[in-house]
This record gives sequence, C-alpha cells and structure tokens, in this order.
Amino acid sequence: MSIKTSSITAAILTGVLLTSSVTNVLYAKDIAIYRWVDKNNVVHFSQNLPRGDEYTELSTVSSYKALSKAERKNLAAQDSADQKVEEQERQFDEVTAKNKATYDKNCKAARLNIKMLSSLDDIHINEEKSDGTVGSRPLTPTEKSDKLALSKKHQALYCGN
Repeated sequence: MSIKTSSITAAILTGVLLTSSVTNVLYAKDIAIYRWVDKNNVVHFSQNLPRGDEYTELSTVSSYKALSKAERKNLAAQDSADQKVEEQERQFDEVTAKNKATYDKNCKAARLNIKMLSSLDDIHINEEKSDGTVGSRPLTPTEKSDKLALSKKHQALYCGN
C-alpha cells in the first residue's frame, strides 16, 4: 500500500470512527438510574435494571438551572431588598405597638380627666410661685371649662370616639 492510499484510508477510518462515536453519545438526562433496597437493607443505585419489581426509576433531569453572574447578582439584590423590607416592616410593627401603648395611656388619662373635671366642683392645681416654691390654687371656671374641652379633644384623638 502506498503512503497516499494509507493516508486516505486513515482519513476515511477516522471519519467513520468520529461519526459513529457522535451518534452513540448518551446524555446524562437520557440515562435511567434505578434505586432499590436489598434484603440486607442496603440501598443501591445502578444504570442497569435490577432483578425483581422493587425498584424506583430516577430521572437525572433537574429543575436546577445554572444562573448567570448577572442573574445571581439580581437575585442577591432582590434578597437584600426583601430583607430591608422585612426589617422596615418589623420596625413599623414595633413603632405601631409603642404608639398603641401611648394612645391607650393617653386615652385613659383623657377619660380620667373628663371624669374628674365633670364630677368635682373644686379642683386645685399645683404651680410654681415667683419665689420658687410650689403652691396649690383652685381652677377658675374658665380654666376648668378649657381643660375639659381639651380633655374631650384628647379623648377623641386617642380613644377614637
């Protein structure tokens, strides 16, 4: 055989081998995997069909999708934004709870003031005098009326009625 004929034969043989190997390519998604437990409770996995009927056929097709760098970055940014929103909601809930406690306290105080201002004739308040001492004096009817009106506004504001 000449060198030229050998080269042509080698090229044809290489082409046939490449063609046959390409057509025989199996992808992992196309291969069945079998799982079974033997009589000794040992779990087995194989590509070969086991004997008997007690096996499970598994698929290698996965719902996992590899993400690009940009997609991972977007997901991380979304997670970060979600965490910030959760933190803000938590803080809002804390502030709301504190405000509710303050409103409840102020509502109770307003109702007590209305009850006191409505039921007592003589109400005294403590004031600091010009000499720095604290003294008590009775409320005038106008002051009492003003304080009663203010307490009713507080009741409407803090009690919601």
